[in-house]
Amino acid sequence: MTSGVAPARATSSVVTDPVVPHDTAASEISASPRTKWRGLDGLDTAANHTAQRRPGMNIGFIGTGTMGRPMLANLVKKGFAVVAYDVVPDALAGAVAAGARAAASPAEVARQSELVVTMLPSSSHVEAVYLGPAGVKEGVAAGRLCIDMSTIDPSVSRRVAAALAQQRVRFVDAPVSGGVPRATDGTLAIMVGGDARDVEEARPVLAALGANIIHVGAVGSGEVAKLCNNLIAGVAAVAVSEAFRIAEGFGVDAKVLTDVISKSSGHTWVMEHMHPVPGLVARSASSQEYAPGFMTDLMAKDLGLAVNAARELRVPVVVSPAAQQVLRLASSHGLGRKDFTAVYTFLKPSDERSPV
Repeated sequence: MTSGVAPARATSSVVTDPVVPHDTAASEISASPRTKWRGLDGLDTAANHTAQRRPGMNIGFIGTGTMGRPMLANLVKKGFAVVAYDVVPDALAGAVAAGARAAASPAEVARQSELVVTMLPSSSHVEAVYLGPAGVKEGVAAGRLCIDMSTIDPSVSRRVAAALAQQRVRFVDAPVSGGVPRATDGTLAIMVGGDARDVEEARPVLAALGANIIHVGAVGSGEVAKLCNNLIAGVAAVAVSEAFRIAEGFGVDAKVLTDVISKSSGHTWVMEHMHPVPGLVARSASSQEYAPGFMTDLMAKDLGLAVNAARELRVPVVVSPAAQQVLRLASSHGLGRKDFTAVYTFLKPSDERSPV
């Protein structure tokens, strides 16, 4: 994913937020980690929930890179009028080629839109796009709805939601799973955190992007589900790669081993759809020279977010930090912008180095 704004100069530390009662100021939010997922609500006016998200309405889309561009293209195909922004000129040009109008800033996108969608690489990008100079907060009208589809720290989602709530703007987090192929097909899995009425209002827009839309809970809950999913996927990619390298060393054919595992308890979604070994799954990144459906750097980032969340909650984690270390090492060997399943190429036998 290409960022929609230049990286922020600083990123705030993790904060915790409890329930916000109706008409409670966002500045009054405070809570312990064990209570922070109860919900963010304070925008309960009937007018806020009556808008119909219809084809032809103006949608703002910020972050039109690897994932964002095919998602934007699907909105255009479904009849939505899209205004777009990305800090990278080539990414913005790609959005225009897909049928969007270009805007000069996130604030300008918000001014021209009835609903804003963001798809950005990191927590700092999301905070900058929404809350920074010329950000969404400067241009969005009261009562509007924002949908952040980035994968970020859940507490950042809640912090952005609280800041927008100060001017009665609503926010849901809706990270996705499925990579570029399913973004292109419009069949993403979308896990959503937010007020139930806001989620229902967002649903027609989300339906243009995904085949499975699941309301997980309050704001930030979608991010929690996504981080848990990516923890499993990242660990699985490393484990599958290690297993197939071991089999290779013993002379076992990778196709035969795939057939064995697909009928056994080691079967995983990663092996079935994203096989790290080239040539075994036609649509997998490995069969396309590891062209990124999801970059190694981004998977390492997501595992880091999951590990940090676990440590904040004092949940012991052992396997996920090890997988993150392997991915970081793969990145340092030139694989950071390749698909994360390229970790298989990093794990090739070597007498000169031990990866971990």
